[in-house]
Amino acid sequence: MTTIQDPQGPPLHIAGEALPINWRPELIALDIDDTLAEYLGSIAHEAVDAIERIIEAGIKVTLATGRSISTTYPIARAAGIDDLIVCSNGGILAMVETEKVMEAITFDPMDAIEQIMVLVPDAVFAVEDTKGHFFTTHMFETGALGVNIQEVGLADLTKEPVVRLVVRSESATAETYSAVAKSLGFHSVVFGIDRVSWMDIAPQGVNKANMLKEVCARRQIDPTKTIAIGDSWNDIEMLDWAGFSVAMGTAVPRVAAHADLVTSPEPGIGVAQILNAIQL
Repeated sequence: MTTIQDPQGPPLHIAGEALPINWRPELIALDIDDTLAEYLGSIAHEAVDAIERIIEAGIKVTLATGRSISTTYPIARAAGIDDLIVCSNGGILAMVETEKVMEAITFDPMDAIEQIMVLVPDAVFAVEDTKGHFFTTHMFETGALGVNIQEVGLADLTKEPVVRLVVRSESATAETYSAVAKSLGFHSVVFGIDRVSWMDIAPQGVNKANMLKEVCARRQIDPTKTIAIGDSWNDIEMLDWAGFSVAMGTAVPRVAAHADLVTSPEPGIGVAQILNAIQL
């Protein structure tokens, strides 16, 4: 993997060097895909060992991911994390040890669906409930998003409030989705997967950073003594919020610009490099 280094961006961290902070972190927040682990891959043992070192020192480690709880719990356990985690891009706060959803931010997606059907005629819709289950108007591969998906009619799709609405289209571009999101007034994150673009839609204010604030409140953690590591567009608010933030070396310059430091591009290895640089 190659580090995307922007001369105007944050500095590149050199393995073995201490972090440029003069305080002890109280919480480390890690994105999963292409940060802690390769997309649909396992966690490098170096990262597992580094997380264990941090937890044994009394510092909390959490995950903050776009994944549903169904695909986040196994990663959390593999990483040795059993406390609170942030899933669904900030829509769900869950406890790994008990597999209990502690908080879920839901909304009625019907108005958004009706407007998108006009703007994106070939749109396929899916929603995620508070249990991490997906329901869709047409089956598709969810990948790391979630394990459980069921095809239902449009009426059943909107029977209950949902954590998020996912829109997929063969024809729409990221620009199309951006225009749609602005017209709806919803916060959204746009991705491209397998040459089919798709968009997450959630209410304004739902993001990883705002749910991490809840983690801090519940665990009496000083938000200014936090470190966040991420690589993508849905990590921007989290990188801005953290007391110290790190972008993976694969992050595009517009994402990396929100970080204080850039680490190795290798998932897991870049995380371990930063965690091992924390002076305990």
